[in-house]
Amino acid sequence: MSTAQALFWISAGFVTYVYVGYPLLIAALSRLRQPPLRATLADAGLPEVTVVIAAYNEAQRLPAKIANLRTLDYPADKLQILVVSDGSTDASASIAQSLPGVRVLAYPQRRGKAHALNLAMTEVRTSFTVFCDVRQELAPDSVRYLISNFCAADVGAASGELVHRASNSHTGQSIGLYWRYEKWIREAESRLHSTVGATGALYAIRTADFTPIAPDTILDDFEIPMSIARGGKRVLFDSRALVFDELHTDSRVEQKRKIRTLTGNFQTFSRQPWLFLPAVNPLWFQFISHKALRLLVPYAMLLALLSSALLSAPIYRLALVLQLGFYVLVAAARRLPAARHNRLVSLAQVFFDMNAAAVIAAWRFASGGADARWEKTT
Repeated sequence: MSTAQALFWISAGFVTYVYVGYPLLIAALSRLRQPPLRATLADAGLPEVTVVIAAYNEAQRLPAKIANLRTLDYPADKLQILVVSDGSTDASASIAQSLPGVRVLAYPQRRGKAHALNLAMTEVRTSFTVFCDVRQELAPDSVRYLISNFCAADVGAASGELVHRASNSHTGQSIGLYWRYEKWIREAESRLHSTVGATGALYAIRTADFTPIAPDTILDDFEIPMSIARGGKRVLFDSRALVFDELHTDSRVEQKRKIRTLTGNFQTFSRQPWLFLPAVNPLWFQFISHKALRLLVPYAMLLALLSSALLSAPIYRLALVLQLGFYVLVAAARRLPAARHNRLVSLAQVFFDMNAAAVIAAWRFASGGADARWEKTT
Protein backbone atom coordinates (compact mmCIF):
# COMPACT_ATOMS: atom_id res chain seq x y z
CA MET A 1 0.00 0.00 0.00
CA SER A 2 1.41 3.37 -1.01
CA THR A 3 1.62 6.37 1.31
CA ALA A 4 -1.22 8.11 -0.53
CA GLN A 5 -3.42 5.03 -0.19
CA ALA A 6 -2.67 4.73 3.51
CA LEU A 7 -3.44 8.40 4.06
CA PHE A 8 -6.73 8.10 2.20
CA TRP A 9 -7.98 5.09 4.16
CA ILE A 10 -6.83 6.46 7.49
CA SER A 11 -8.45 9.84 6.92
CA ALA A 12 -11.65 8.39 5.43
CA GLY A 13 -11.86 5.85 8.24
CA PHE A 14 -11.31 8.60 10.80
CA VAL A 15 -14.22 10.70 9.50
CA THR A 16 -16.44 7.62 9.29
CA TYR A 17 -15.63 6.60 12.87
CA VAL A 18 -16.34 10.05 14.31
CA TYR A 19 -19.69 10.60 12.61
CA VAL A 20 -20.93 7.02 12.10
CA GLY A 21 -18.79 4.46 13.91
CA TYR A 22 -18.77 6.01 17.37
CA PRO A 23 -22.52 6.78 17.45
CA LEU A 24 -23.33 3.21 16.38
CA LEU A 25 -20.82 1.75 18.85
CA ILE A 26 -22.06 3.79 21.81
CA ALA A 27 -25.66 2.94 20.90
CA ALA A 28 -24.81 -0.77 20.77
CA LEU A 29 -22.93 -0.68 24.07
CA SER A 30 -25.76 1.20 25.74
CA ARG A 31 -28.15 -1.60 24.79
CA LEU A 32 -26.19 -3.94 27.05
CA ARG A 33 -27.33 -1.95 30.09
CA GLN A 34 -30.75 -1.96 31.65
CA PRO A 35 -32.82 1.14 30.83
CA PRO A 36 -32.72 3.66 33.69
CA LEU A 37 -35.64 3.72 36.06
CA ARG A 38 -37.29 7.05 35.33
CA ALA A 39 -38.97 7.94 38.62
CA THR A 40 -41.09 11.07 38.87
CA LEU A 41 -41.22 12.50 42.36
CA ALA A 42 -44.49 13.61 43.89
CA ASP A 43 -44.73 17.08 45.43
CA ALA A 44 -43.92 15.85 48.92
CA GLY A 45 -40.68 14.25 47.75
CA LEU A 46 -39.39 17.18 45.75
CA PRO A 47 -36.50 19.12 47.30
CA GLU A 48 -36.07 22.88 47.32
CA VAL A 49 -34.26 24.17 44.25
CA THR A 50 -32.86 27.47 43.08
CA VAL A 51 -33.17 28.40 39.43
CA VAL A 52 -30.14 30.49 38.46
CA ILE A 53 -30.27 32.77 35.42
CA ALA A 54 -27.39 34.89 34.15
CA ALA A 55 -28.66 37.85 32.14
CA TYR A 56 -27.10 40.59 30.06
CA ASN A 57 -29.43 43.26 28.67
CA GLU A 58 -32.50 41.02 28.85
CA ALA A 59 -35.05 43.60 30.01
CA GLN A 60 -37.50 42.62 27.28
CA ARG A 61 -37.30 38.87 27.84
CA LEU A 62 -37.05 38.61 31.63
CA PRO A 63 -40.76 39.11 32.45
CA ALA A 64 -41.77 36.30 30.07
CA LYS A 65 -39.01 34.06 31.43
CA ILE A 66 -40.06 34.54 35.04
CA ALA A 67 -43.70 34.01 34.05
CA ASN A 68 -42.63 30.76 32.38
CA LEU A 69 -40.88 29.63 35.57
CA ARG A 70 -43.99 30.44 37.59
CA THR A 71 -46.02 28.03 35.45
CA LEU A 72 -43.71 25.09 36.18
CA ASP A 73 -45.25 21.98 37.67
CA TYR A 74 -43.15 22.38 40.81
CA PRO A 75 -44.27 23.47 44.28
CA ALA A 76 -43.96 27.26 44.38
CA ASP A 77 -42.69 27.20 47.97
CA LYS A 78 -39.82 24.94 46.91
CA LEU A 79 -38.74 26.93 43.86
CA GLN A 80 -36.48 29.96 44.28
CA ILE A 81 -35.38 32.20 41.42
CA LEU A 82 -32.05 34.03 41.37
CA VAL A 83 -31.14 36.40 38.52
CA VAL A 84 -27.65 37.77 38.05
CA SER A 85 -27.45 40.89 35.93
CA ASP A 86 -24.02 40.72 34.33
CA GLY A 87 -23.23 44.40 33.84
CA SER A 88 -26.48 45.07 31.99
CA THR A 89 -26.80 48.56 30.59
CA ASP A 90 -30.57 48.36 30.20
CA ALA A 91 -33.27 47.92 32.86
CA SER A 92 -32.67 44.18 33.37
CA ALA A 93 -31.82 44.49 37.08
CA SER A 94 -34.66 46.83 37.99
CA ILE A 95 -37.23 44.84 36.04
CA ALA A 96 -36.11 41.58 37.66
CA GLN A 97 -36.26 43.24 41.09
CA SER A 98 -39.82 44.36 40.41
CA LEU A 99 -40.98 40.79 39.81
CA PRO A 100 -42.38 39.05 42.93
CA GLY A 101 -40.24 36.35 44.49
CA VAL A 102 -37.15 37.02 42.39
CA ARG A 103 -33.78 37.65 44.02
CA VAL A 104 -31.40 39.78 41.99
CA LEU A 105 -27.65 40.21 42.06
CA ALA A 106 -26.59 43.18 39.97
CA TYR A 107 -22.91 43.15 39.08
CA PRO A 108 -21.78 46.55 37.75
CA GLN A 109 -19.31 45.32 35.15
CA ARG A 110 -19.83 42.85 32.35
CA ARG A 111 -17.65 39.84 33.07
CA GLY A 112 -19.44 36.97 31.32
CA LYS A 113 -21.73 34.11 32.22
CA ALA A 114 -19.15 32.08 34.17
CA HIS A 115 -18.43 34.97 36.53
CA ALA A 116 -22.18 35.52 36.97
CA LEU A 117 -22.72 31.84 37.85
CA ASN A 118 -19.86 31.86 40.35
CA LEU A 119 -21.41 34.92 41.97
CA ALA A 120 -24.85 33.32 42.06
CA MET A 121 -23.60 30.10 43.65
CA THR A 122 -22.29 32.00 46.67
CA GLU A 123 -25.93 32.88 47.39
CA VAL A 124 -27.61 29.52 46.73
CA ARG A 125 -28.77 27.77 49.90
CA THR A 126 -30.88 24.96 48.43
CA SER A 127 -29.61 21.41 47.92
CA PHE A 128 -30.11 21.58 44.15
CA THR A 129 -29.46 24.23 41.54
CA VAL A 130 -31.04 24.49 38.10
CA PHE A 131 -29.25 26.54 35.45
CA CYS A 132 -31.14 27.97 32.50
CA ASP A 133 -30.93 30.85 30.03
CA VAL A 134 -33.37 33.70 29.52
CA ARG A 135 -34.23 32.99 25.91
CA GLN A 136 -35.67 29.47 26.01
CA GLU A 137 -39.06 28.32 27.31
CA LEU A 138 -39.17 25.43 29.79
CA ALA A 139 -41.86 22.75 29.57
CA PRO A 140 -44.07 22.71 32.68
CA ASP A 141 -42.74 19.37 33.97
CA SER A 142 -39.10 19.88 32.96
CA VAL A 143 -37.65 20.74 36.37
CA ARG A 144 -39.64 17.99 38.11
CA TYR A 145 -38.18 15.45 35.67
CA LEU A 146 -34.65 16.79 36.06
CA ILE A 147 -34.70 16.69 39.85
CA SER A 148 -36.24 13.22 39.88
CA ASN A 149 -32.99 11.90 38.37
CA PHE A 150 -31.21 12.65 41.63
CA CYS A 151 -33.07 9.86 43.41
CA ALA A 152 -29.98 7.84 42.43
CA ALA A 153 -27.13 8.80 44.75
CA ASP A 154 -24.51 8.45 42.00
CA VAL A 155 -26.10 11.14 39.81
CA GLY A 156 -24.35 14.50 40.06
CA ALA A 157 -25.89 16.37 37.12
CA ALA A 158 -28.89 16.03 34.84
CA SER A 159 -29.40 17.77 31.52
CA GLY A 160 -32.59 18.51 29.66
CA GLU A 161 -33.29 18.30 25.94
CA LEU A 162 -33.25 21.39 23.76
CA VAL A 163 -36.12 21.13 21.28
CA HIS A 164 -36.16 23.40 18.25
CA ARG A 165 -39.58 24.38 17.04
CA ALA A 166 -40.40 23.38 13.47
CA SER A 167 -38.78 25.30 10.65
CA ASN A 168 -40.11 25.78 7.14
CA SER A 169 -36.66 26.25 5.57
CA HIS A 170 -34.55 23.30 4.42
CA THR A 171 -31.49 24.82 6.10
CA GLY A 172 -33.38 25.05 9.38
CA GLN A 173 -34.61 21.48 8.98
CA SER A 174 -31.03 20.30 8.36
CA ILE A 175 -29.82 22.04 11.49
CA GLY A 176 -32.71 20.41 13.33
CA LEU A 177 -31.62 17.04 11.96
CA TYR A 178 -28.13 17.66 13.36
CA TRP A 179 -29.60 18.34 16.80
CA ARG A 180 -31.68 15.15 16.68
CA TYR A 181 -28.51 13.27 15.78
CA GLU A 182 -26.80 14.82 18.82
CA LYS A 183 -29.74 13.87 21.02
CA TRP A 184 -29.47 10.25 19.88
CA ILE A 185 -25.78 10.15 20.85
CA ARG A 186 -26.36 11.81 24.23
CA GLU A 187 -29.17 9.42 25.06
CA ALA A 188 -26.88 6.46 24.35
CA GLU A 189 -24.01 7.94 26.37
CA SER A 190 -26.32 8.64 29.28
CA ARG A 191 -27.71 5.13 29.23
CA LEU A 192 -24.22 3.61 29.12
CA HIS A 193 -22.90 5.78 31.96
CA SER A 194 -22.71 9.54 31.40
CA THR A 195 -22.98 12.09 28.67
CA VAL A 196 -20.20 14.59 27.99
CA GLY A 197 -21.32 18.00 29.20
CA ALA A 198 -24.86 19.31 29.47
CA THR A 199 -27.44 21.39 27.60
CA GLY A 200 -26.69 24.94 28.67
CA ALA A 201 -30.33 25.98 28.29
CA LEU A 202 -31.37 23.62 31.11
CA TYR A 203 -29.36 21.47 33.51
CA ALA A 204 -29.33 20.74 37.22
CA ILE A 205 -26.66 19.82 39.76
CA ARG A 206 -26.33 19.06 43.43
CA THR A 207 -25.30 22.42 44.85
CA ALA A 208 -22.65 20.81 47.07
CA ASP A 209 -20.88 19.47 43.97
CA PHE A 210 -20.33 22.88 42.42
CA THR A 211 -16.73 24.01 42.04
CA PRO A 212 -16.15 27.61 40.91
CA ILE A 213 -14.92 27.88 37.34
CA ALA A 214 -12.52 30.41 35.87
CA PRO A 215 -14.40 33.72 35.41
CA ASP A 216 -13.56 33.84 31.70
CA THR A 217 -14.81 30.30 31.01
CA ILE A 218 -16.84 30.09 27.82
CA LEU A 219 -18.51 26.71 28.34
CA ASP A 220 -19.96 26.45 31.83
CA ASP A 221 -22.24 23.66 30.60
CA PHE A 222 -19.17 21.58 29.77
CA GLU A 223 -16.77 22.41 32.59
CA ILE A 224 -19.24 22.19 35.49
CA PRO A 225 -20.64 18.74 34.54
CA MET A 226 -17.19 17.36 33.68
CA SER A 227 -15.83 18.50 37.04
CA ILE A 228 -18.70 16.64 38.68
CA ALA A 229 -18.00 13.55 36.56
CA ARG A 230 -14.34 13.68 37.59
CA GLY A 231 -15.56 13.36 41.17
CA GLY A 232 -17.14 10.01 40.31
CA LYS A 233 -20.76 10.98 39.73
CA ARG A 234 -22.83 10.46 36.64
CA VAL A 235 -24.06 13.11 34.21
CA LEU A 236 -27.41 12.13 32.71
CA PHE A 237 -29.41 13.31 29.74
CA ASP A 238 -33.18 13.28 30.30
CA SER A 239 -35.19 13.63 27.11
CA ARG A 240 -38.35 14.15 29.18
CA ALA A 241 -37.08 17.51 30.49
CA LEU A 242 -37.82 19.73 27.51
CA VAL A 243 -36.74 23.28 26.83
CA PHE A 244 -37.91 24.98 23.65
CA ASP A 245 -36.15 27.41 21.33
CA GLU A 246 -36.67 28.91 17.92
CA LEU A 247 -34.49 27.32 15.27
CA HIS A 248 -32.20 29.61 13.31
CA THR A 249 -32.98 29.37 9.62
CA ASP A 250 -29.70 31.03 8.66
CA SER A 251 -26.77 28.62 8.83
CA ARG A 252 -24.42 31.58 9.35
CA VAL A 253 -26.09 32.33 12.69
CA GLU A 254 -25.81 28.68 13.68
CA GLN A 255 -22.16 28.68 12.59
CA LYS A 256 -21.48 31.71 14.77
CA ARG A 257 -22.92 29.86 17.75
CA LYS A 258 -20.90 26.78 16.85
CA ILE A 259 -17.66 28.77 16.53
CA ARG A 260 -18.16 30.13 20.03
CA THR A 261 -18.86 26.65 21.41
CA LEU A 262 -15.82 25.11 19.74
CA THR A 263 -13.61 28.00 20.82
CA GLY A 264 -14.78 27.15 24.32
CA ASN A 265 -13.76 23.53 23.74
CA PHE A 266 -10.21 24.60 22.87
CA GLN A 267 -10.14 26.81 25.94
CA THR A 268 -11.21 23.95 28.21
CA PHE A 269 -8.83 21.47 26.60
CA SER A 270 -5.89 23.79 27.19
CA ARG A 271 -6.82 24.39 30.82
CA GLN A 272 -7.98 20.91 31.80
CA PRO A 273 -5.37 18.44 30.51
CA TRP A 274 -6.77 15.75 32.82
CA LEU A 275 -9.57 15.31 30.26
CA PHE A 276 -7.09 13.48 28.00
CA LEU A 277 -5.94 11.05 30.70
CA PRO A 278 -7.97 7.82 30.83
CA ALA A 279 -6.77 7.11 34.37
CA VAL A 280 -8.29 10.38 35.59
CA ASN A 281 -11.22 11.06 33.27
CA PRO A 282 -14.01 8.49 33.81
CA LEU A 283 -15.62 9.68 30.57
CA TRP A 284 -12.41 9.48 28.56
CA PHE A 285 -13.81 7.29 25.77
CA GLN A 286 -16.88 9.48 25.26
CA PHE A 287 -14.84 12.66 25.57
CA ILE A 288 -12.24 11.62 22.99
CA SER A 289 -14.72 10.20 20.50
CA HIS A 290 -17.51 12.75 20.83
CA LYS A 291 -15.63 15.97 21.59
CA ALA A 292 -11.91 15.87 20.82
CA LEU A 293 -11.82 13.90 17.56
CA ARG A 294 -14.54 16.02 15.96
CA LEU A 295 -12.19 18.98 15.98
CA LEU A 296 -9.81 17.06 13.70
CA VAL A 297 -12.43 16.03 11.12
CA PRO A 298 -11.95 19.02 8.75
CA TYR A 299 -8.25 18.22 8.42
CA ALA A 300 -9.03 14.55 7.76
CA MET A 301 -11.52 15.65 5.09
CA LEU A 302 -8.84 17.74 3.39
CA LEU A 303 -6.35 14.88 3.59
CA ALA A 304 -8.86 12.44 2.08
CA LEU A 305 -9.49 14.86 -0.81
CA LEU A 306 -5.82 15.43 -1.57
CA SER A 307 -4.78 11.79 -1.25
CA SER A 308 -7.60 10.54 -3.49
CA ALA A 309 -6.60 13.13 -6.11
CA LEU A 310 -3.14 11.52 -6.26
CA LEU A 311 -4.46 7.99 -6.90
CA SER A 312 -5.69 6.59 -10.17
CA ALA A 313 -7.49 3.36 -9.23
CA PRO A 314 -11.26 3.42 -9.93
CA ILE A 315 -12.23 3.37 -6.24
CA TYR A 316 -10.15 6.46 -5.57
CA ARG A 317 -11.46 8.18 -8.68
CA LEU A 318 -14.99 7.52 -7.43
CA ALA A 319 -14.09 8.81 -3.97
CA LEU A 320 -12.65 11.96 -5.52
CA VAL A 321 -15.79 12.55 -7.62
CA LEU A 322 -18.03 12.11 -4.57
CA GLN A 323 -15.96 14.53 -2.51
CA LEU A 324 -15.87 17.11 -5.27
CA GLY A 325 -19.63 16.69 -5.66
CA PHE A 326 -20.03 17.48 -1.98
CA TYR A 327 -18.03 20.71 -2.33
CA VAL A 328 -20.01 21.64 -5.44
CA LEU A 329 -23.19 21.38 -3.37
CA VAL A 330 -21.63 23.61 -0.71
CA ALA A 331 -20.62 26.15 -3.37
CA ALA A 332 -24.15 26.06 -4.80
CA ALA A 333 -25.56 26.83 -1.36
CA ARG A 334 -23.19 29.78 -1.07
CA ARG A 335 -23.70 31.22 -4.53
CA LEU A 336 -27.30 30.30 -5.28
CA PRO A 337 -29.72 30.93 -2.39
CA ALA A 338 -32.49 29.13 -4.26
CA ALA A 339 -30.40 25.94 -4.22
CA ARG A 340 -30.75 25.79 -0.45
CA HIS A 341 -34.33 24.66 -0.95
CA ASN A 342 -32.87 21.31 -1.97
CA ARG A 343 -32.52 19.00 1.04
CA LEU A 344 -29.21 17.52 -0.11
CA VAL A 345 -27.71 20.96 -0.72
CA SER A 346 -28.79 22.24 2.69
CA LEU A 347 -27.40 19.15 4.42
CA ALA A 348 -24.05 19.60 2.67
CA GLN A 349 -23.98 23.26 3.65
CA VAL A 350 -24.72 22.57 7.33
CA PHE A 351 -22.13 19.78 7.54
CA PHE A 352 -19.49 21.95 5.88
CA ASP A 353 -20.29 24.94 8.08
CA MET A 354 -20.04 22.86 11.24
CA ASN A 355 -16.59 21.61 10.30
CA ALA A 356 -15.43 25.00 9.04
CA ALA A 357 -16.41 26.32 12.47
CA ALA A 358 -13.85 23.97 14.05
CA VAL A 359 -11.05 25.49 11.94
CA ILE A 360 -12.16 29.05 12.64
CA ALA A 361 -12.49 28.30 16.36
CA ALA A 362 -8.96 26.86 16.49
CA TRP A 363 -7.58 29.98 14.81
CA ARG A 364 -9.61 32.27 17.05
CA PHE A 365 -8.43 30.57 20.22
CA ALA A 366 -4.80 30.44 19.07
CA SER A 367 -4.91 34.16 18.23
CA GLY A 368 -6.34 35.06 21.63
CA GLY A 369 -9.84 35.76 20.38
CA ALA A 370 -11.72 33.78 23.04
CA ASP A 371 -14.23 35.95 24.93
CA ALA A 372 -16.41 34.76 27.80
CA ARG A 373 -18.94 37.52 27.15
CA TRP A 374 -21.77 36.36 24.98
CA GLU A 375 -23.84 38.15 22.35
CA LYS A 376 -27.50 37.48 21.69
CA THR A 377 -28.18 35.91 18.30
CA THR A 378 -31.70 37.35 17.91
